Amino acid sequence: MDNISKLKNELEKAVRRNDIEKADKISDQLFRMQKGMEADTVMPAQFVEKIIERSNQKSGGQKSMKKIISIVAIAAVTATLGITALATRWYGVRDLVFKNSNNEAAITENSDIADSASDVEVSTGGYVQEKMDLIALQGYPDSNEYKASAEWNLFLAGYDTDGKFLSEVGNGSNEFTEKYPLYMVYTRDMAEKLEEIVAKYQLKLHNSITIVNNQKELIEEANIGEFAKNANTVLSGYVYDDGTFHYDGEALLRNGTHIDYQFGNYVKGTFSATYLNVGDASSYTEWEYKTSSGQKVSLALGDTKALVIADLQNSYVAINVLTGRNPESGGITAEDLQEFADTFDFSQIK
Repeated sequence: MDNISKLKNELEKAVRRNDIEKADKISDQLFRMQKGMEADTVMPAQFVEKIIERSNQKSGGQKSMKKIISIVAIAAVTATLGITALATRWYGVRDLVFKNSNNEAAITENSDIADSASDVEVSTGGYVQEKMDLIALQGYPDSNEYKASAEWNLFLAGYDTDGKFLSEVGNGSNEFTEKYPLYMVYTRDMAEKLEEIVAKYQLKLHNSITIVNNQKELIEEANIGEFAKNANTVLSGYVYDDGTFHYDGEALLRNGTHIDYQFGNYVKGTFSATYLNVGDASSYTEWEYKTSSGQKVSLALGDTKALVIADLQNSYVAINVLTGRNPESGGITAEDLQEFADTFDFSQIK
């Protein structure tokens, strides 16, 4: 990778972190190295305004007009895209990854998002391991819910790897399994780590769970409206005492396409640890879409599955669509995924 490409990557990371000072320094370097050409990256307009304001403060208003025009041109690129590049980077599938095939922690509070692993890894025995990127389902990377889920799951991945402590519990129970029945906690170390995380991110634990077998039961337990419409069926699932719920469902599109899916609604301010293997996170086609109920959602279409994500006022919805664009996986199109998203009235969940 040449120096300009490296600087562009660093600039994008600074934008994601809202590090105005670093972004300003890097954009200065790019401006000089490219002899006045705009830095080919994307920043949101408000971020650019902060850089310009900071630049004027440093230089007494004498900042190069060419440099300012260059930065503004960068922001203009964002406005011309159907899906903003910032949203694709910050809210895209790759940015939700907290663990990948290399067992690298992709998200920590103060770290960069790790580069994805190669598409396949070939061991010395000739075994080919498919790419496996794990994403947190509780929120976007800047949310406490996401950070808590990632930290907890990374802790579990490196804890009791030989199963020694779990085997000591066996089929029985102890004070920790009884105190935290909705979380996989069976030692003092695990209990202390769990309490540390929820305190750190100011979240509440689930206390009870209720099984539901249809939409009517789900609506009553979660205290929401009739959100699944048209040929959309709630099969079975469960609801936590705080309103967080999960269920399996199916939908039938107008063209006869049948879609199976898993729906997760995560109430903000609560702690859940569910994650999803999305395969190769870099292989998804992603865009924003406004549903017929008026809710803006993020859609991602992959080879074997798809995602629908909605950041609501009081909760974060992640729908795992068990159908992809490959013919053998259902062969759905972007239009199909949009029609599927339209079968939900997200205003009934807010």
